[in-house]
Order: sequence, then C-alpha cells, then structure tokens
Amino acid sequence: MANNGLDEQPEGFDDFGDDDLHYSLDDDRRAELNEMVGLKVLGIELWDESIADEEGEPPPAAEDRMFVDCDLYFDDNLALELYVTSVYPDPEGEPVVGVDAMFDAVGRLADDNLELVDYGEADEEEGGLALAFGRGDNVEMVLVANAWMVSDWEPDEDAAVEDEEG
Repeated sequence: MANNGLDEQPEGFDDFGDDDLHYSLDDDRRAELNEMVGLKVLGIELWDESIADEEGEPPPAAEDRMFVDCDLYFDDNLALELYVTSVYPDPEGEPVVGVDAMFDAVGRLADDNLELVDYGEADEEEGGLALAFGRGDNVEMVLVANAWMVSDWEPDEDAAVEDEEG
C-alpha cells in the first residue's frame, strides 16, 4: 500500500475497511473527484491528532507536527476526508509545520471561498492525492494526502433554521 514516504502504514489505517480509504487514483476515484472540481469549500474540520500518530507513543509536539487529518465540506453536500495530509499554502513552497500554522492555512480554504481546481496523483510510485485549491486557473494552496475518502454530509439543521429565521 502507498504511504507517501512513511516507513510503514500507520496503525490507524487498520480502523477503516479496505473499501473505505483510497491511496491511489483509479477510474472510480477520478470520477468521484471530477464531480468535486469547481466546488467551493464551505467548511473544514481539522483534527488535533492524525491516524499517522503511533499508538502508545506520545504525539509529536504541536509545533513539530508535519501532517494533519481533516474533513473538507463542499457545495453539493460532498465531503472529502483527508488523512496524513501536508499543507502547502504556497504551491511552489515548502509544507507548513506546526498545528497552528496548518490550521491557519487550511482555514483559508473556507474563509477565502477557494474551490477545488485540480487534483492528481501525489507520487507515481507511492500514490496519495494532491489537491489544488484556488479560483479559476489560479492555484493558491495545495494539500497532499496519503489517504482519502469521499462522503456525503448533511448541513446542520440548527444552522439552516437560523438562516431561514435571520
């Protein structure tokens, strides 16, 4: 299985069925992602821990964390769950390090109304997924995930009621 440079598959991956997480692009994965190209990121959820964290070991210090797990919520009630993800706020630069820096960068996806503009295999040999976010042809951020899953999400009913009343 592809692991984007990790020495071995993180233990947390075992918690998912083989059919749930994806590690490389195939025709079915491309079809799923093609439906998401052009959709805006409406919200995000970031996790303090990653499935790459080794069980029984203390997690890396917040300022040293290099990967994050997150959920991205798009228009059309589609969600993209990303695991062991590197964050590149400058597509030509280096990935950010540290929980606060990664959270700030990924938060821009929704705050700046960025959309998924493109995607591709992160590494031909090891797999993974590279996602480009921006507007039109302008790429403003790249996320590289070791594993991912596409799912549906339902808007919070309380928020919808507040919107209708407000």
